[in-house]
Amino acid sequence: MKMNQDMKPLKILIIDNNREENCFGSKELVDLAMKTAPTGSEVIVRRAPDLDLPHLDHDVDAMVISGSITSCLETAESWIKPYDHFITEHIKKSTPILGVCYGHQTIARCLERINGREPKLRTAENAELGWKKVQVTEKVNLLEGLGEHFYTYHSHYEEVYEIPPGAKKFAETDHCQLQGFEVHGKPIFGIQFHPEYAVEDAEESLARKIKRGVRSDWILNAGKGEELYDENVGKVIFGNFFRIANSQR
Repeated sequence: MKMNQDMKPLKILIIDNNREENCFGSKELVDLAMKTAPTGSEVIVRRAPDLDLPHLDHDVDAMVISGSITSCLETAESWIKPYDHFITEHIKKSTPILGVCYGHQTIARCLERINGREPKLRTAENAELGWKKVQVTEKVNLLEGLGEHFYTYHSHYEEVYEIPPGAKKFAETDHCQLQGFEVHGKPIFGIQFHPEYAVEDAEESLARKIKRGVRSDWILNAGKGEELYDENVGKVIFGNFFRIANSQR
């Protein structure tokens, strides 16, 4: 069911940063966008690692940036400079943007450099892999309809460790102090967690990490997805984002 049937259709750009072939196309993000965007919206997927970004003059009403196994500390790969430039220009244009995981880290990196500062990114002392509670620290429109905390899927080894200039924090976990931020005066948001992951995909992802021998203390609530997953989390966040984007038109 569409959550935003009373809104005007949007042209939604999903930047797919996935490096694993079976994840190309950011299926989870596309599915969630199709469920929550206004009726008649167009969802376009372009792949940044393949240097497949649209021209900056291309009209976009809302942008979602995916996660990636690419390190946010790595900026020498040939695709990252034009990708960062693309995101930077859209930040300056105040395009509505929702960055997920690596997308969240990208927005923070670009905001720091816009302000002439080095990015405040690092390898996390404690990776978060699995189902974990997010604590809301400040009410923001993006989270309207959610409570003071919620469970969702996490999959990150790196983190933003300082609130980017011109932004405010709105969520944290006990291991990661910056789980979400909003840019002041702009419809731009970063979230470290993955509300787009449903139970089956999340548990499969977690099982692969366990098989690879990831540290056991980094694995969070494996096998408890059916108990902890709430599809409303993703629907609320994405639905709110598209409503915010619609209000900018």
